[in-house]
Amino acid sequence: MEISHLRIFQTVAEMGSVSGAAQHLNCVQSNVTARIKGLENEMGSPLFYRKPRGMIITPAGRTLLAYAKQILHLEREAKKALQETDKIRGQLQLGAFESVAAVRLPVLLSAYHRLYPEVDLSLITGTSTGLNQKVLDYEIDGAFVTDGYRVAGMKWTEAFREELVLIYPSGKNTPEEAAQKGVLVFPRPCAYRDRLEQWFQEKGLALDKKMELGSADGIVKCVAAGMGVSILPFSSVESALELGIISVHRIGRALASVPVMFVKREDTLVSKPLSAFLEMLATGGNQADHA
Repeated sequence: MEISHLRIFQTVAEMGSVSGAAQHLNCVQSNVTARIKGLENEMGSPLFYRKPRGMIITPAGRTLLAYAKQILHLEREAKKALQETDKIRGQLQLGAFESVAAVRLPVLLSAYHRLYPEVDLSLITGTSTGLNQKVLDYEIDGAFVTDGYRVAGMKWTEAFREELVLIYPSGKNTPEEAAQKGVLVFPRPCAYRDRLEQWFQEKGLALDKKMELGSADGIVKCVAAGMGVSILPFSSVESALELGIISVHRIGRALASVPVMFVKREDTLVSKPLSAFLEMLATGGNQADHA
């Protein structure tokens, strides 16, 4: 079994077709097909179901894929360890859910880039559940997620806390009045949505008209347009509040205070780029707490 064969196998599994994998790997389809057949012969089991328009991984393939991800990750870790120098360079791949990426991280990432310009820095957004899985699958080095979705095999460090507030259109007397129009929420799973639903339950209010949106900015604009109420971190709605297009209702601390965690796998090497980022995060987090 060769590393290159596992890399091709993983790419086919992710792309769902030989042609897609060949294009992604910049090689001919016959090469991909031969490597997959060779791997199946070596494993003594089919790794994919062949369909007219793609490949579907078999149970045996899923088992091998889990090991392939670990093996390919260890290969990258070995290269990192051997290439480490006093200079901070290389890749740093991070994830965050949308409101944190939009409000909390730009200043931090900008400062990091100024200090370490030779680091190839990238950031993706997603749900806490999805980002956890990407960390577990070695696709990213770490992620900012909410505390309610812990999984095994991860190291969790509190980065900062968000204060959630209920937002409703300016001009409405109460959020309860505005809520009759509807409720704007992120798709599940979402810690913010859970808190909003709990607040409605405590107030004895019906939560019938729900509209799902994928961005905090979209939610703020819909609330400002009179479409209902929502719950978001105060840091992400402060500018809209200052413009007077929304009103804010502060809820009880038990519901409002949400820890945002930085997660990484417990078994991965902490590279110099990640170590430098964690050090900066600790300093920035302390400053944010005292701001």
